[in-house]
Amino acid sequence: MLLIHGVYHFWPKKVAFRNDYCLSCEAPRRSIAVRSFDVGHVYWVPLVPVGFWKHWSCTVCRRDPHANPKTRRVFKWIAMVCLILLSAMFWSVPANPDLEVLPWVLRILPMGGAIALFIQLMRTPIEPSLRKRLAAIPPAVDSVCPFCATPLSAGGIAAGSSRWSCPACGAERY
Repeated sequence: MLLIHGVYHFWPKKVAFRNDYCLSCEAPRRSIAVRSFDVGHVYWVPLVPVGFWKHWSCTVCRRDPHANPKTRRVFKWIAMVCLILLSAMFWSVPANPDLEVLPWVLRILPMGGAIALFIQLMRTPIEPSLRKRLAAIPPAVDSVCPFCATPLSAGGIAAGSSRWSCPACGAERY
């Protein structure tokens, strides 16, 4: 059964900005936080209100800056093991004399895929973690709000806040 579901984002408002590292762009970028009232839907009918949430997005690609678009290495290792097991399964079945080509294709292709995947895993370097990449990014030092061009004030809107914020739109600098 096909179940169409998702989330509606009502009343979006830009509430923060920061210097960030976008994994999709693979470069240092500016990220903005949008606060919205999120409601879960099934078949386009809003059903479950989940409250106000803050979603960060890259200003260049509009994606979540910390969501990795690549396949993780552990999944590639798992796929390689599955291909080896699949090939072993086909090698364990005796060859049928009526079928000449298909059994050999099913025996050789998974092993070839496993070998190609192993070569790819050995050639690609292990990338630095997001934490190391973020450590190299300097914090934002803007003195003007990028959303409304109002000078930022120290201390933030909330009492006791140490963040710089915009007195006009309420956006905070992270």
